[in-house]
Amino acid sequence: MRSMQRVVAILESVARAGTPTTAARVAEETSLSLSTVSRIMRELAMEEMLDRNTDGSYLLGTRVFNLVAAGRGDRGSAINQVLQDLRDLTGETTSLHIRRGDQRVCVASVSSRHQLRRVIPVGDSVNLVGTVPGDILLSQASDAERDAVVSETLSGRARSSQLDRMRFAADHGYSAYSVERLGLTGIAVPVCFGNEIRAALAISGPTSRFSVELAESWHSDMRTAAKRLEPWMESD
Repeated sequence: MRSMQRVVAILESVARAGTPTTAARVAEETSLSLSTVSRIMRELAMEEMLDRNTDGSYLLGTRVFNLVAAGRGDRGSAINQVLQDLRDLTGETTSLHIRRGDQRVCVASVSSRHQLRRVIPVGDSVNLVGTVPGDILLSQASDAERDAVVSETLSGRARSSQLDRMRFAADHGYSAYSVERLGLTGIAVPVCFGNEIRAALAISGPTSRFSVELAESWHSDMRTAAKRLEPWMESD
């Protein structure tokens, strides 16, 4: 297999996995040697085509999502217009997120114009747990799946509180709270295709000017914006 074919095979294997995957699994799926796969995956991570987690597993990287976003054409413009309109209405950073395994990945973002603001780059990928978009993206999951995802990172009272937030999101159609250690507040609502949640629309900003009460006052406006995004969700 030629070098470019190896790169493509590895990227396709990581994409098919849907969750963080290891060099060993990719080597088994592609029938390439582990040493070759490990080397290429490290090189791809250096070029941001893959993201390497602290445990050594890999996900598709920021650069891949940037390339996808750049190639959307009218669809990307339409999504960004909705985010810009919502940003102008609220003054805070707006963003759109999808689920990839146990991660929430930002696929579109428009930053606040305030000097002190939340910046979420396209391609930014973090654990679903402890994020308002994550609560929304897991709101259609079973209790067992939510418990399994949360238990990977939290235990005790923190685990119970997070599960309560996810149940609230499932029952009320939004999630909003502040993260004190980060000084950030966020709110997210679902964006659907039919009856399936395809993405989470979020607003976030510094808690110093963005309270949970203010966030909740924008719920109706966010639902309207989410409706505007629904026609663009079919191909996600």
